[in-house]
Amino acid sequence: TTEGKIYYYNSSGNWVETDADAAASSTGLIAVAMANSSGKGMLLKGMVTLDHDPGTRGDILYLSTTASQATSTPPSGTGDIVRVIGYCLDSSNGQIYFNPSNDHIVHA
Repeated sequence: TTEGKIYYYNSSGNWVETDADAAASSTGLIAVAMANSSGKGMLLKGMVTLDHDPGTRGDILYLSTTASQATSTPPSGTGDIVRVIGYCLDSSNGQIYFNPSNDHIVHA
């Protein structure tokens, strides 16, 4: 895993990059990788710094169709998964409150 990226826990027990283009990689247990690159340092909920800037302070954040990223724009393609994952805390350094919803919508 890479620090600051978002991953999902798959049926093989591995952390794999999220992608809102597919339900299999965006609807289950998700977490943000911490400094531990062996896959054991995963944040399930709380304040964290991503490896990218997902939006502007106060924005609602969603899983992105770009692998392992968050975005302030809900995915809009047919079959994309719309899932709220938290809120942007700072506009320039990737700080977010990560609190992924258990609910999701498949965009028609």
